[in-house]
Amino acid sequence: MDLKLLFGTFLEGLLSFVSPCVLPLIPLYMSYLSADAREEDEEGNVTYKTGKVFITTLFFIAGICLTFFLLAVSLETFRTFLDRYREVISIIGGTLMIVFGLHEVGLIHIDLLDKDFRFRPDLHLEKMNYFKAFLLGFVFSLGWSPCIGPLLANALLLAATSAEGYLYIVAYSLGLVIPFLITGLFTSKVLQLIREKKQLFANVLRIAGIIMIIFGVYMIMDASKSIASIKTIEESSSVTDEKEDLEKYLYELELKDIDGNTVRLSDYKGKYIFMNFATTWCTYCEAERPEFAKFAENSDVQCLFVMSPGEEQNGMSDIEEYLKTHESPVKTLIDENGTMFYYCSVRSFPTTFVIDPDGDFLTYINGAMTANSFSKLYEYVKSGMSE
Repeated sequence: MDLKLLFGTFLEGLLSFVSPCVLPLIPLYMSYLSADAREEDEEGNVTYKTGKVFITTLFFIAGICLTFFLLAVSLETFRTFLDRYREVISIIGGTLMIVFGLHEVGLIHIDLLDKDFRFRPDLHLEKMNYFKAFLLGFVFSLGWSPCIGPLLANALLLAATSAEGYLYIVAYSLGLVIPFLITGLFTSKVLQLIREKKQLFANVLRIAGIIMIIFGVYMIMDASKSIASIKTIEESSSVTDEKEDLEKYLYELELKDIDGNTVRLSDYKGKYIFMNFATTWCTYCEAERPEFAKFAENSDVQCLFVMSPGEEQNGMSDIEEYLKTHESPVKTLIDENGTMFYYCSVRSFPTTFVIDPDGDFLTYINGAMTANSFSKLYEYVKSGMSE
């Protein structure tokens, strides 16, 4: 996970709120949400019951978040496909982001992005309640407008190319809904500010466009770097695609531990090996880490973590910093060139490979496991992998 991109996506959520397609509608939405909480004195001064407006706004936000949750679930459904073609999707997505950005800046014009598609049901909003507020938020978030559409598409493209893509959608959602939450708390003051400072938000789309162009260039460069790394591995190795030759090659492949000592899987010949591929940014890896250590301490299996600088934003420095704060009795091996990652086709984290005492790669498991699950897997492979 790239923290800079995560913050940038959050910023785009904020920009979506103040965009010309959303900001002018805020007084209208707030008039609906505060319909039952509006009070006017004899002099015509309007005030709002803060608590009631805030709770209604919370339901409105919940409706918005439902849409983004459904989008995140949809991405996870296609996660295997997205991981397999991550570099290609990154290049295509980066190119689209640059095009979207150029459109927002005004250097090119795309008619499709200037069209506004909205679902407009009659919710009888003159009388507001919490359920209607929830539906209003859901309907609002379904709208594709010439402003928010490309920004949301940017978040989705970033999400599609990351193993923890849902975090980018969460960041975008927070950027969009936090201003709504503030508006619910300070309704009168925020609406007055919007009326007085309309010109202040005139260049919001151009700022958003510049950010999208930067994101697009970053994604293309990152994907190109990954492709170049894979090509280097292929050119530097003479191993064939035959399973037997490949396993023998990986069994004798030289890796380094964190102290720089050379280690091969064949050093543990005669023992079962559980080889766990992990990264510093994977929350599932972090949750599984103590479970894997517990299993290692209570079994005769040789357990190993494998990490690669190529999978980290700041390379080896990320791994070193991570291991300082995440001590474990399990040895960590460093796959400097990503060779083990590449030939084991590791695209999701954590992934655990099981190697038998003779060096045969028996099976692998994607996803986090518990100590008990590791023990059951060990019993399964020892019994000959038969029911």
